[in-house]
This record gives sequence, C-alpha cells and structure tokens, in this order.
Amino acid sequence: WAAAAGGAPPLVVPDPAAVLPLVLRLLTDPAYAVHTYTSLARVLVALVVALVAGAGLMLAARFVYLSRVLIADRVFPILNAFPSVGWAILAIFWFGVGDGAVVFVNVAILLPFFMGNVWAGLLDLDEELYEMAQSFTRDRRRRLRLVVLPLLLPYVVAALRVAYGVGWKVGIVAEVFGVSTGLGYLMSYARGILDTSLLYACILVVVLLVFVLDRLVFEPLQRVTTRHRAETLARSVLGGGAVPA
Repeated sequence: WAAAAGGAPPLVVPDPAAVLPLVLRLLTDPAYAVHTYTSLARVLVALVVALVAGAGLMLAARFVYLSRVLIADRVFPILNAFPSVGWAILAIFWFGVGDGAVVFVNVAILLPFFMGNVWAGLLDLDEELYEMAQSFTRDRRRRLRLVVLPLLLPYVVAALRVAYGVGWKVGIVAEVFGVSTGLGYLMSYARGILDTSLLYACILVVVLLVFVLDRLVFEPLQRVTTRHRAETLARSVLGGGAVPA
C-alpha cells in the first residue's frame, strides 16, 4: 500500500500515514465514532430481527403443514430472489430516509440467509430422535427447547457469521441512499469532497469490525454450539438425554 501510494496521486491511493489516524478517530473520537457505532447498531439490530423472524417462520413451516406450503415453498423462494436494489428503493418509498429504511433493507436481505440455514437444520433433524422426545413429553415447547433448538444452533451460528458480513455490505449501501449518520454517509461525504483518506479509513474500519467480531464472537460460538450439538445427539442416542414429562 505504501509503495503504491508513493507512485500515485493521493486522490487515487492515499498515504497510510494519513489514513490510519482517521481509523483511530473513527473508533474513539465521538465526532467520528458516532457514525461507526450507529452503523454497527443498525447491523446488529437487523441481525437480531432477521434471525428471530427467519427462525420463527421456518419453525412454523416445519411443524405446521399449511405454513410449510406457504412459507417454504412460496415466501422463501421469492425473498431469496428479490433484488437488493429493489428493497432499497421500496424502503425509501415506504419509510422515507432514515434508520427505519436502512434496518428494513438489511432485514429483508438477511432474512433468506437465516431461513435457508434454519430450514436446512430442520430437514436434517433426526425424525426418530424427535419421536423419542415425544415419547418422553407431550409439551411441544419443552421438546423445542431441549431437543430441536440445541440441534439447530450450529446452523443458526453459521448463518450469523455469513449474515454479519453481508449486513455490513448492505447497510453501507443503504446508508449511501441519504441518511445523515453512519459510515455509508461518511463514504458518500468523502466522495463529494474528494477525501480519499476518509474513504479508505471507513473501509478499513468496516473490515476491522467484521474481522474482530467474527474471530472473537462468532468463531468461538460456532465451536461451542457444534460441540453442544454433538453432545446432545450422543446423549439422545445413548438414552441419557431423556426429556422428563
């Protein structure tokens, strides 16, 4: 990067020495950091909403036949094929320019990631194991909490890892459409004043936040949930995972 900056004008490739202090300011200086953490908050809210909605829809599709026809065979394919730009334009029409539009676009685009992964986990659910759980208790919520959800967790965490990175990409683009806060707004502002250093700094902050949360949160969580799923299956197969009525 430094070598490229030495042979190109600052407008094309800025000097790292000019960019790295801006990265620090985007993380610590309140005037700049408000944009960083506003974008982060929008992404996290969209993740939670998409996760809850996607998992709820596919659980209904798995255990309620009429819902399966409607959700898995109709709604999911439509959401999966819907163009991202279409969601962004519709969000402006429906919600105007603001946080609601950005979060809505993110949720609409992330929803199929969770729906697809949760559905794959539900289809992979051992029918004999579920029938055995039914023999121990007729409480559907108890079976869901003690058998189904532990087996689904690795699929959910895998979707979270992918959706978190995608959520940043979608969120930044949505912010460019006109909100007055967020890293997408700063990128649009940097483009307008030809401040390539600020543009590079915003990009580096996004990469840093995606990398750090993936390594410190999602990767360890995936290891734990995968191990927990294996232990749940082992206890169930050996008869030690009986669910009290």
